[in-house]
Amino acid sequence: MRFNTYGITDTGKYRKNNEDAIIIGESICTDGILETEIAPPFFAAVCDGVGGERSGEIASSLTLEKLLMTTYSKVTELKTRVFGIHDELIEYGREHPESFNMQTTLCLVAFDADNNISCINVGDSRAYLSKSGKLKQISTDQSLSQFLNETGRTKIFDTDDEKIKHVIISSLGNSKQYPMVDLTNISEKLDVGDTLMICTDGVSDKLSNDDISIVLNAQEEISKKAEHLIDMAVRNGSKDNLSIILIEVKK
Repeated sequence: MRFNTYGITDTGKYRKNNEDAIIIGESICTDGILETEIAPPFFAAVCDGVGGERSGEIASSLTLEKLLMTTYSKVTELKTRVFGIHDELIEYGREHPESFNMQTTLCLVAFDADNNISCINVGDSRAYLSKSGKLKQISTDQSLSQFLNETGRTKIFDTDDEKIKHVIISSLGNSKQYPMVDLTNISEKLDVGDTLMICTDGVSDKLSNDDISIVLNAQEEISKKAEHLIDMAVRNGSKDNLSIILIEVKK
């Protein structure tokens, strides 16, 4: 099985720098586009440097550089490796005090040589699967808003309180808290035209599932779909950095 992939990471219209970064296979991008046809084993991931913390852009790019050093196969312990990267970010901060406590999210989709697919998530970047025209979210947001939804306590806040959406309860590099590393095995067998999507919250916060599904089901090139989703998020008011990766089963 082979895949067409297309990734974009963009500063957006409001931020001065891009704290996002993306990786597909052996290529990392911190601003611009990645496009390739690829076969397993490989992984693709997005990182979003945590706003309000120092050196978020270093945390995101360094996390992907550390991942690039990982030889991925079906015997690779992804969760163990991600915990190791967390420790390495903290060690980097100790050696570079100006970057101490730098943090990032991570959402990663990995394919082994037998086409088994796994998703690793830390924070609130997201992974979706569009299969046979139906969209579902693979990852679960590690955010305060998700926690409040799950525990039925959303009424203690105003429903329009945007700040709640951006408070995450887990990240890589946090010197005071070990991350929650969620691992999800994707059991569905992918067919031609099925698409995996990974994105940062600069995209997902401004798009509904219907928005995403309509674009992913359109009869157009994968590059156009990714660009449309970025443009739509900007038109809908995204003031964050924006990153997206689409992974489409090739005909």
